[in-house]
Amino acid sequence: MEQEEKQIIQMCQEFAYKADKLETKAFGNSDYKANAFVNDFNLLFEQYAFGKQNRTLSGLNFRNPPRYSHVEKAASIETVKVNKSKYEIIFWADKSFNSLKFIVQKKDDGWKLIKFQTCLTANPNERDCSWRTHKL
Repeated sequence: MEQEEKQIIQMCQEFAYKADKLETKAFGNSDYKANAFVNDFNLLFEQYAFGKQNRTLSGLNFRNPPRYSHVEKAASIETVKVNKSKYEIIFWADKSFNSLKFIVQKKDDGWKLIKFQTCLTANPNERDCSWRTHKL
């Protein structure tokens, strides 16, 4: 595995960990959820992702376990180089429907996330997923 791929995987893992930490904090704290979560998440988004910062509370489903929790518990990690400026990083879970894929792209200021997808396949041994796209 290339050094660049390792750095991209690490970036995805850091984003997932920090986003889950914010979501967990908001899950049990309605004051934080109402008054600070959106700002905190937008700061995280700015650091790790490209795109519009249109995060609002109405668009979120606070979960327990949080949204990206399967990244930390991935059974395996696969990198797919789409082209010289785009990678897909797949965090395969023991059950494929818990698997997550981050799409990252390189622009002037480096590698950042552009979206994530979840696997819709329910077969735990199937790696030929149909992917559903979500906003970060």
